[in-house]
Amino acid sequence: MVRNLIGRPTPVEEAPRAEPAAGRTGGARPDARTPVIDGIGQKVLHAWLQNRHQTLVPLTLNLRSLQPEERAFVLRVVAAAVAAGGRAPDLDLADAALSRIGARDEDRRALREALEGGEARGLYEAVQAAGIGTVAYGAALLAVDQRSRLNQLFLAWLAARLAVSDDAAASLHRRYRM
Repeated sequence: MVRNLIGRPTPVEEAPRAEPAAGRTGGARPDARTPVIDGIGQKVLHAWLQNRHQTLVPLTLNLRSLQPEERAFVLRVVAAAVAAGGRAPDLDLADAALSRIGARDEDRRALREALEGGEARGLYEAVQAAGIGTVAYGAALLAVDQRSRLNQLFLAWLAARLAVSDDAAASLHRRYRM
């Protein structure tokens, strides 16, 4: 304590202390836990964002939930995707994809007929008008070899043609990665 002129004690005002720098304790050494905590935080945030993007587009592909006309549109889009591969169509992959999304035997026959017909005039406009562009894109995604560069280009074109949002396309690619 310091005494004032009359002899009374007065408290000494201390200079404000500087806060320690972020990630440091007492300003001396860095805390070894900080990089670990930062890394875990980044991983948690990344996982949360991926899950959030997936739940933004909650889409279940099920042909049985569609009307017969909508199912025919989807099958024609799948046929166009399979035919766009540039080689002989891989019908085993297409059949497996159709089985995965609840196709019936008549749907498989319709796919083969659409492959033989090959006519796509007005198809994409009809799919958009029916409001099933995302479903058709997801079915086409399942039916082709996603590693083929030609198929990747076709799928990008198809997503643009059917007005499938980037979020929906990315979600479908994460969900149905082959």
